[in-house]
Amino acid sequence: MERTLYHNADILTQNPHRPQASAAVVENGKFLAVGDDEVFVNFKNSSTCVDAGGQIILPGFNDAHIHLWKIGQLESFLLDLRGIRSIKAIQELLKKSVASLPEGTWIMGRGFNEQVLEENRMPDKNDLDEVSTRHPIYLIRTCAHIASVNSLALQNAKVEETTPVPAGGVIGKDAKGKLTGVVYETALGLITKHIPQPTQQQYEQMIALGIQKMLSLGITSVTDPAAHPELLQAYHHIANNKKEKIRLNVFPILLPDGGDQPYPLPELYRSDFLNIDTVKFFSDGGLSGQTAAVSRPYKNSTSQGVLRLNPDQYYNLASEAQQKGFRIATHAIGDAAIDLVIKTYKKLYAHYGDQRNRIEHFGLPTTVHVDEMATYQFVAVPQPVFLHELGENFFSALDEAYLKFCYPVKSLLKKNIPVAFSTDGPVVSNINPFCNIKDAILRKTAGGKIISPGESISLEEALHAYTVGSAYAERKEHIKGKILEGHLADFIMTDKNPLAVKTEELDSIQVNETYVDGKCLWKKTISSSNR
Repeated sequence: MERTLYHNADILTQNPHRPQASAAVVENGKFLAVGDDEVFVNFKNSSTCVDAGGQIILPGFNDAHIHLWKIGQLESFLLDLRGIRSIKAIQELLKKSVASLPEGTWIMGRGFNEQVLEENRMPDKNDLDEVSTRHPIYLIRTCAHIASVNSLALQNAKVEETTPVPAGGVIGKDAKGKLTGVVYETALGLITKHIPQPTQQQYEQMIALGIQKMLSLGITSVTDPAAHPELLQAYHHIANNKKEKIRLNVFPILLPDGGDQPYPLPELYRSDFLNIDTVKFFSDGGLSGQTAAVSRPYKNSTSQGVLRLNPDQYYNLASEAQQKGFRIATHAIGDAAIDLVIKTYKKLYAHYGDQRNRIEHFGLPTTVHVDEMATYQFVAVPQPVFLHELGENFFSALDEAYLKFCYPVKSLLKKNIPVAFSTDGPVVSNINPFCNIKDAILRKTAGGKIISPGESISLEEALHAYTVGSAYAERKEHIKGKILEGHLADFIMTDKNPLAVKTEELDSIQVNETYVDGKCLWKKTISSSNR
């Protein structure tokens, strides 16, 4: 491969021994040299020289928890309900699909948040029946842990008032015991198993669309944290045909929603562009929808959320996976769920040692939980963007004590707990890393409220969590996350230096170019002309 020297750049390396540089040499997909004038002098005659024109160069971002295929699915296969402000507006959008699709065709959408709807409630089967009783309708809430369906969807799924509720799930009913058309957590599986699944070709199309979106945002590595067997097969096919473009870390799930039997444990797989070495569990639901499992009731409610896992089954499945070389990642937001996960991880630690098992989200831990995370060096994977996009829901749902220690990123870093940043897109609409970093610093909701200001972190800490921290979470810190000799040449060029702009203006930073393996895979001007 050709040797390329990038010079006249402002390089933020994430290497504490040389935080900034002005020149870097790339060869065979890796950084060969990083430095200043000496690098330029030593390599200018033996390299293709690229004058960066004073642009900022950063390591590529690594979103440690983002549903890549679902990003692509929303681009082309689902109705995007994010930002919708009323049930009436949802109905009008659905009517357009009804008019264009044959009777019996499933209509699906994702992203509504009842907190911002004018009606301030969940859409129910009556609302959706007004749109159509001849098309089954399935709408996923923004958190992806709750769905609203119409009567035909319930009928197709054979869900009735007497239907047994799966463990870790809820079938919504009114005061008279009648179905509301709202289903929660594992009960979603009662509906989804009757929806025609995408073909492998469609999954691959969704993944490809998601990858292009990542490149445009300067994201060069992602972790897709919930892959069922069919999706896993699509990822393998992409890797076998070398269509990945960005680096993919994929977590198979072992327990399907609404199912009694776990999926079989897949084979370990590791390559330069695809890793499958971690399995995923869900211990509770979402905080904004009040299904996260908490130890005391939500404000103005008797509910304490939904604890989805049977402790014995959870430990046995996790132990089997750990024996075969897999690491464990578990979704846990509420303190009750976090408590279950940490207890299970401590048992696993006693048998298998430090495996860098992860807790996804880690929204409402106690100080004891934080201390235990520090002791055992379990990895935390939070999403600061939740504070902005879903924070108004948090204020509605949580008491003051919970709000004071909500997504406590600063406390994690003070205890030297490994932290990897992510967005959980498309749970949120804005997956721009610079917006996520801004939210980690300001911790401000869309309505202007501040959530636990003492948990604000610095820009440098946020950049580290989005690069080195995410690489550490997947055991790749020795090869990516820094602009350093021997590291993978995954990097971006931006129009502004994040260290030189006001915090409030971080989201104005534009990615000009994105490189993976030393190859430029996205340019702002090219992308703009293609849109």
